[in-house]
Amino acid sequence: MTVYTLSNPHLRMRVSTQGACVLGLEDEHGRPLLRGTNPDASCNPGASCYPGESALFPMVPLANRVAGNRIELWGEAHGLPESPLDPDFFLHGDGWLQPWQRVAGSASSVTLQLTSQCGLFHYLAEIDYRLQGVSLLARISLTHLGEAPCLYGAGFHPFFWRDEQTKIRFLASGVWQEGLEHLPTDWSSRLAPHLDFRQWQRPQGWLNHCYGGWHGTAELVHPTRRQRLKVVSDASFLMLYQPDDASGFVCLEPQSHAANAHHMAGHPGLRLLQRGDTMSIAMTITLMPALIDGCQV
Repeated sequence: MTVYTLSNPHLRMRVSTQGACVLGLEDEHGRPLLRGTNPDASCNPGASCYPGESALFPMVPLANRVAGNRIELWGEAHGLPESPLDPDFFLHGDGWLQPWQRVAGSASSVTLQLTSQCGLFHYLAEIDYRLQGVSLLARISLTHLGEAPCLYGAGFHPFFWRDEQTKIRFLASGVWQEGLEHLPTDWSSRLAPHLDFRQWQRPQGWLNHCYGGWHGTAELVHPTRRQRLKVVSDASFLMLYQPDDASGFVCLEPQSHAANAHHMAGHPGLRLLQRGDTMSIAMTITLMPALIDGCQV
């Protein structure tokens, strides 16, 4: 495992080749924008800082969970691979658990690649992290290498730093709330008050829900810091995750597809790739001016 430190006058970040994980992202004052990790910890499964304890990791070749850990293509059922971190699901795919290789980089950027053959999936993944001004630009591309067509998806799993005053807001047309085995229930365009983030509010308690019809922008504001972050993505789905108010983080996860889309009519957001076909997803995290309408900081 190699860790690369990227920096510019505004931001500093550390990226590990293990899982293509981000181990930290700080502003010019050294304050974490994503949750902090131990600078000396590794991110191997079972180690003191496995990828799920990083600051951000990629989700490839799918995001979240698939019911029964099986998919169906053209009437034929296919079992998904087992995960060393989840006994029931191919959780977030295998990309976050594999060693990646650096193929390009500079003082403020790094590009990593992974070739993986895992069950149905045979793919080349590339992730590019780039600091540009007050923004982190990230992009994942996936190219299918297998002979038979296969369904693909991808996403980013950032853990945003938060305190008890942090508020978030984003616009989405509806939500699949979490059900049994952390899988989504039926779609609803009616948002319960604690799940409606069209206006600024604090995320409260356990949250693990997938929003659809996402506008592509989400924001966080930290009044105690007088700081605001904006997340922008070309994804149409946003996963909101928080274990509890005291966790010190909240996850706003842009995904190319809905959670459990493999078992939904039309496979919303998934891409059926033939050999040589490529899909991509991008995300930008930007440090914004603190004062904004509707939220006094």
